[in-house]
Amino acid sequence: MKALEMQRPLIVAFALSICASACGSLAPAPIAGSATNVRAVCAGAPAGAFSCLALIRNDVGGAVSTGYHGEDLTQAFPAAPHCNKTPPYCASDLQDAYGITQASAVGTGIVAIVDAFGYPNAEADLAVYRSAMLLPACTIGSGCLRIVNESGASSPLPSPNPFWGAEQAIDMDMVSAICPNCKIILVQATAADNPSFSAAENAAVSLGADAVSNSYDAAEKSADNPAFNHPGHVITASAGDGGAGMTQPCSFTNVVCVGGTSLTPSSGARGWSEVTWGTGLEDGTGSGCSTMVQKPVWQTDKGCTMRSETDISAVADPNTGVAIYYPLSGGWVESGGTSVASPIIAAMFALAGNSATISAPQFIWAHGGTNAYHDIISGSNPGVFRCPAIMLYICQAGPGYDGPTGWGTPNGISGF
Repeated sequence: MKALEMQRPLIVAFALSICASACGSLAPAPIAGSATNVRAVCAGAPAGAFSCLALIRNDVGGAVSTGYHGEDLTQAFPAAPHCNKTPPYCASDLQDAYGITQASAVGTGIVAIVDAFGYPNAEADLAVYRSAMLLPACTIGSGCLRIVNESGASSPLPSPNPFWGAEQAIDMDMVSAICPNCKIILVQATAADNPSFSAAENAAVSLGADAVSNSYDAAEKSADNPAFNHPGHVITASAGDGGAGMTQPCSFTNVVCVGGTSLTPSSGARGWSEVTWGTGLEDGTGSGCSTMVQKPVWQTDKGCTMRSETDISAVADPNTGVAIYYPLSGGWVESGGTSVASPIIAAMFALAGNSATISAPQFIWAHGGTNAYHDIISGSNPGVFRCPAIMLYICQAGPGYDGPTGWGTPNGISGF
């Protein structure tokens, strides 16, 4: 893959003009309990608000970028990565790891991404990623890309927010990597709150999305939300990056709750190996047993008598992260978090083309324990001490179903 030219350093003028009203206290900060080489992009969300789950490494690549408030945000790669099964992983690496062959990669579908706030350079930045990854172009003019507000209209779009922009870049790049010929609908909610996200979710479905990805979370607030229940449309959500503890929208009954793994090359037949993403005291994939959502009849695990989180998983460890193009962080960066995993799984459903005829996540549970998924059998997430013995599987991986990784990670499209 040819190298790209040196990318511009962080653009601060744009950020300074909007942060007073849009950013609040969302300055990137190290994840609690984690090594300082990883920063949570949306750290500091106001109480009660949803937070994006984007993570960016700040110890890889070239020159240091300066954050919006003077802090070191990340170190950026001066050019696109080389795609040789070494982090940050490229589109071809992810396709290889999850059994997406050239034949299945031609599948089409529509994936909606629900996030908050505006991202003025979304189309241009996506074009750089897709070109570097040798993927077909996806533009507004061609009809491949749509960018709309929470009402489903192309204007007015919400005020920009550079941190949620990073989340949107991750989501669009991951959908592109897994399903290169899928159409993308980027739905930008006006605010990171329940009314705006609910409206955006409904808009995504009304615009014909086969699958809708949500890479944000907050503590459980209710037993149900009709906006996250649309038969014939798959809805995925990230399980969170803080270890054991239920979050929403992931815990809603009809949402595919997506956990995270650490992905590394191996000498085995698959060529890859995965374990539960869990490092430090608080840094790792979410999981849990709901206190509000009743046990669905299709969940067969014993121990948790309410809704068990999660259902399935994909790479999320920022230390085995993915390549993302986002100039406001300096160019090419290595990213992680269950923000990465949710759009990967949404794109897998769109790639398979069965969203209208299956019920998810029931479909995953019906195929659990088969070779449709790579069973993740080792590792635990932070907060494992919060799981009593009868529910240790909610925090610790093992054969079959477990909380941190669900039924495992994709092994081609047969499980979707």
